[in-house]
Amino acid sequence: MRLLLRLLSPLLGLAVAAGGALLVVVVVRQWSGAGWPRPGWSWVDRPVLVTGACVAAGGLFLLVLAARAGVSHLPLDDPATGVRVVTTPTALARVVGHRVRAEDGVVDASVTASRRQVRVRVTSRSHEEATLLPRLLEVAREAVADLPMPVHPTVSVVVVAPKDRDR
Repeated sequence: MRLLLRLLSPLLGLAVAAGGALLVVVVVRQWSGAGWPRPGWSWVDRPVLVTGACVAAGGLFLLVLAARAGVSHLPLDDPATGVRVVTTPTALARVVGHRVRAEDGVVDASVTASRRQVRVRVTSRSHEEATLLPRLLEVAREAVADLPMPVHPTVSVVVVAPKDRDR
């Protein structure tokens, strides 16, 4: 979604700038008395209908994109009636990341979280993957289980050992 927005924003900016420049040219030509050479199109001619359909489709696309954009929220258990508590996937990833990074043998951890899944990628110091992976998986699952969530996401952990980094 971010990539699409990063590509779409400059294109929309250029389109608005081009429309503004065209409007300035039309106004200046009108004030100078030269007028603007317009084709004799009516509302039912093909170029007008195609342009209108393209603008309507683009507007619908932007409306759907704007509705989908924004911060996603993960619901937490409500502490009282009328009180709604939520967290973000980033906050969930930070909680799990702090717990995993505090373990022995962990050099760095990268955590991504969503409503359905928490993915942890750990770089180990010198421990073997077979001994570190079950312990980190348990720590990450406990970190997620400690949060008062109605539905807990699944947790997956990948350990990259020093021997794997050299390749």
